[in-house]
Amino acid sequence: MTADATDPASLLAELTSRDHHRVWAASHAVIRLPAASRLPLVPHLAAIQQATEDLDLGGAFYPNNDHLRQALRAVEAARDGLCACALYPGYLFYNPKKEQESGAVTILSSSPPDWNMTYSCQCRACGAVYDVEQGEYHYTWWDWKPATPT
Repeated sequence: MTADATDPASLLAELTSRDHHRVWAASHAVIRLPAASRLPLVPHLAAIQQATEDLDLGGAFYPNNDHLRQALRAVEAARDGLCACALYPGYLFYNPKKEQESGAVTILSSSPPDWNMTYSCQCRACGAVYDVEQGEYHYTWWDWKPATPT
């Protein structure tokens, strides 16, 4: 990654570089950006998609292309004005504790601490509630699903 991982021009250059490591690292940077900071990438979405269309980023236990797909989803969500919490379902790397520390969600409840846990989380921006399953395989993962109304 270049010196400023949040600079839109640098991120665009990294994402369209076709260098596997640079694209992978930039994808993670985009995922971590606030929605407003993703907006400058929106006009370049088609170029990013074209540059990465047939790129295979590898991955031993988890396909690294999923990080790229999530970064593209994040830019699309910013374009569409979606709440950041809309990105949680479908991507296994949003840790509820870190999301709470960042101010994005409130953990309403959790099962006793263990490798496999469940959480109930509420988005602080829009109020959406999610049921989150934590699991462990070769790494810890979190599966977010909109809570079913009771």
